[in-house]
Amino acid sequence: MLKKLFLLVIYSVISFQVFSQVVYSLGDERGYISQLEQQTQQAQSDSMRAAAYFRLSLFYRRINDLQKANDAYQKGARLGQKYPFLKAASSYYQTISQFATTDIFTLEKNIRKADSLLQPFKNAEAYKLRGVLWHTYGIIQQIKGDEKGAMDAFVNKAVPYSQQSGDGIVLGKAYKGVGIIFMNLDQREKAASYLLQSVQSEEKAPSDNPLRQVELVETYITAGENYVYLKQYKAAKEVLNKAQSILKNYPRSNLYLIYYYAEGIYFDHLNQHQQAIDSFDKGITLAKNLSALHALNRLFHAKYKALSNQKEYKKAVLVLNELIENPALLIQDRKLYYKEMYTTYAQLNDTQKAYQWAKQYITLSDSLYETKFQKDIVELETKYKNAENEKKIAVLQAAKEKSALESKNQRLLTGLLGVSSLVLLSTALFALALYRNSRKLSQQKELNYQQQLKETKQTQQIQLTQALMQGEEKERKRLATDLHDGLGGMLAGIKINLSRIAGNDGRSGSELDKILNQLDVSTNELRRIARNMMPESLLQLGLESALRDMCDSMTTDKTQISFEAFDIDTKLPKETQVNIYRIVQELLTNAIKHANASEIIVQCSQNESIFFITLEDNGQGFDPVAKGLKSGIGLTNIQNRVEYLKGKLDISSALSEGTTINIEFDVAY
Repeated sequence: MLKKLFLLVIYSVISFQVFSQVVYSLGDERGYISQLEQQTQQAQSDSMRAAAYFRLSLFYRRINDLQKANDAYQKGARLGQKYPFLKAASSYYQTISQFATTDIFTLEKNIRKADSLLQPFKNAEAYKLRGVLWHTYGIIQQIKGDEKGAMDAFVNKAVPYSQQSGDGIVLGKAYKGVGIIFMNLDQREKAASYLLQSVQSEEKAPSDNPLRQVELVETYITAGENYVYLKQYKAAKEVLNKAQSILKNYPRSNLYLIYYYAEGIYFDHLNQHQQAIDSFDKGITLAKNLSALHALNRLFHAKYKALSNQKEYKKAVLVLNELIENPALLIQDRKLYYKEMYTTYAQLNDTQKAYQWAKQYITLSDSLYETKFQKDIVELETKYKNAENEKKIAVLQAAKEKSALESKNQRLLTGLLGVSSLVLLSTALFALALYRNSRKLSQQKELNYQQQLKETKQTQQIQLTQALMQGEEKERKRLATDLHDGLGGMLAGIKINLSRIAGNDGRSGSELDKILNQLDVSTNELRRIARNMMPESLLQLGLESALRDMCDSMTTDKTQISFEAFDIDTKLPKETQVNIYRIVQELLTNAIKHANASEIIVQCSQNESIFFITLEDNGQGFDPVAKGLKSGIGLTNIQNRVEYLKGKLDISSALSEGTTINIEFDVAY
């Protein structure tokens, strides 16, 4: 699980209001997409490439290139199959990649599935993904009209998971979701509180986050609209100015759709009606260019209200006419606009047209009522048919019971004749069952004995392996001490004496210099052997430092070794630390000596009690099936230590394609 490498860009994928599937953007994604495309080609390992492809799939979605988004997801999923966390996370990306083509109910099911796959992982990235999943689930409930279900998803799932992730953007979106629900319920004070928390979370996010600005602008505008309805005009102006200070650098951003609406209602509430109309007109022009029909409806209706407030009823009627022609109108909205048409014509004293629109309003209202009435009639008819069917069933049941009684008497006579035969048959069956049970019991005892014998042998084998490894480590430690303190001291003494002789003679002959150089080389080699046999850093500084020192010491001009460590427990038992150290040591030795690798990546991580070791090299590789996983002393030693730790070893390799080794075991044993 490559936490540093797996920098997931998972927020703002689904950024739309209820009934509006607009993905808000500043229009600056192309540059970041180019960077991600380069990363997919330049990444040093499959895990890095998988993470880059996953990020790329999200940003292709933001520019509505669904084919490229799906292709990038498929590549990431294939590369991530070898890594537990990436494999689980791919379900999240699959859900997102299908968003535009999947029905709501399937999407809900996929969200729950992705959440269950991520549940075992307790790291920040997993919580981040789960936070976004449940935020998306909440938005779906709003689209379905289930505000209670949406609130439950936001408050009890999205917000807690986002808090655990520590990601300000994800947490800000969760707070914003709660705030919008309170806005829809006209509870403006509560909405303001959550929108403020959203702003604070997003402002604290790193400035290099590619989605920080677009989320901040959306939240500023939403908060500004809410402040207008609270009549807190100073606060509204402040946040709208913040939004404009960012938007002015992105004149083609579709966020202007909601900015012009918020700016317009701000002016309208201040009785600056002409400025309000100017803002709405800008938004209407943009909405037409972008074919954003729902935003267009909202802006038209706001313009109508502003004109009505100015008593410009003729212009207001023209706006309503254009609004009613919009094919994206919901029937309830159409009913509202018909009512406003006849009230506006009434203000113009045009009683004939007012009457016509009032008639259309009544007809539409009646049709809505008729639809409900027809539904009620169908339900009543269904209930009536069910009642009639129940009566018929009761009559049939009575006839059936009479027939059953007659049959029962006949069966009783027949049954009496069969009882005696049944008793004899039962006795025979009982004897047979008793014999079979006795035989099964004997077989089970034999199986239990064999199982106990097998477990005893396994226990003895584990004890023998443990004793051998402990003895080996003690002997390593003793030899390392003897070499370092004994032979090392002797070599150092010889060098001092030779140096003194050279000084007394007042000259330094080439032969004597050569001997001194050989002594230096021998001393360094002796120290290297002693350090490998029992590294001091493992005893003094712990496992992570010891592994890092080993990787640094084994790095040469021909072989570059990279080491990454994530969440390694510093309180692991010394015996477990030594086993892990020896496993990594054997892996590196094999990669250098046998694989001829020029680049090696070592990754060690811990998720609760599960420890993961992954080594990737770009060496010559081999055929594991033809060669056998246990061939060679190095792999045999690794296999023995992994079995002792009750772990799993997986080797993925092919000729000329390098080797990937994954090891997993529970350090709680």
